[in-house]
Amino acid sequence: MTTVPGLQEKNTDYVLETAEKILLSAKELKAGSPGEAKAQSLFLGELSKYCDETAEQSFTAHPGAGTLTQKLLCVLLIFCVLLYSVCTKSGYVVPVVVSLLLSIVIFCIFAYKFFFDGTRLNILKPKKTSRNILAKRQARGEAETRVVLTAHIDSPRGIRSYIFGNRWPFILSICSIAGNTFLFCTQLLYLFAGAPANSRLFLILRVIAFAFIPFYVLAFLAVNTKTYASGVSSSIIPSSILTALMKQFSESNFRYEKTEVCCLLTGAEYSSRAGAYAFIKKYRRLFSDIPTVFIPLEELTTSEKLSVFFKDGGGTKGSPQVASVIAQAAENLEIPLKKESELLGSSAFTPFAKANFHACSLGTSKKHISKSVSPASDKITAVRRKAISDIGALLIETLNYYDS
Repeated sequence: MTTVPGLQEKNTDYVLETAEKILLSAKELKAGSPGEAKAQSLFLGELSKYCDETAEQSFTAHPGAGTLTQKLLCVLLIFCVLLYSVCTKSGYVVPVVVSLLLSIVIFCIFAYKFFFDGTRLNILKPKKTSRNILAKRQARGEAETRVVLTAHIDSPRGIRSYIFGNRWPFILSICSIAGNTFLFCTQLLYLFAGAPANSRLFLILRVIAFAFIPFYVLAFLAVNTKTYASGVSSSIIPSSILTALMKQFSESNFRYEKTEVCCLLTGAEYSSRAGAYAFIKKYRRLFSDIPTVFIPLEELTTSEKLSVFFKDGGGTKGSPQVASVIAQAAENLEIPLKKESELLGSSAFTPFAKANFHACSLGTSKKHISKSVSPASDKITAVRRKAISDIGALLIETLNYYDS
């Protein structure tokens, strides 16, 4: 097995220096913005020095479509409650039927957009152009395996975290789903009961339905459409780590014997994983020539609570083989690692797994992030130096295994 040591100290410094350089030159990294383009150009320039070949891929995305959809659904939820409220006193049937149908539509749109990365509703927002950056280092001999390490460059919109940090959007989503489900069942019961006017039971149920409205209002306000997170832990640090690996391989004149190593930096990842899906659409056949593994990096803050993400909220499963290799590499380095699944939404590995590639994503446990980091306070100082060194070493050890 051809092996290489972990991430060198000077390249850990390089990660932090690169991150600081991006923060100074790019004021915000929203998809399709000048800031994202500057960061992409910087990474492309660096990767061009250290890789055998680099390529750019332009594509269109619709930044903000998910946020707009979320706000529209919140308005519809409130409207449904008001319709039901009118009927409990008057005994009208038609408004309840309309509200019932809207409840079904709301659930279907929510699942389509936020569980399965649906793109049909993206037309609600104008198009923006973003880019993917692909860099390759060839194997020393004939390549038998390709490992694609991926990260993304754009950052998410700011979250008004209130008192629960990054866990707040998850809480609001659960409350909204529960409220819509409760209202749907209540309205069915109301229709089966013959739409009685001023029924004590349904007046009580109406009060409970109204109790969910504050959650809908908070969900409407949760995403701050005027500000963007810095993207340090979610995009800048992960992208810088992958670039540092390529730098180290180049400066050491190192190549794996039979493993081609690629670095993929996607754009517009917070726009329904637009960058990853655009890459898959173009490269799916080209990357099917040899067994290919994708390892996307999720948000990174500490290496003491790392997870490999193997299942997303839509039911898409990652590769058990990839998860096992990463887990074995972590065990060798005595880095604690556990398996974790996304309860809501897609994961970074989802587009690649859907295209039948072996893929699992790696990052700090969502449970830890939700307690310690909010996008508004996401700074370089929040990412521990040891985390950068450990993640670099873990990725190298994983590559060592694939070359064995």
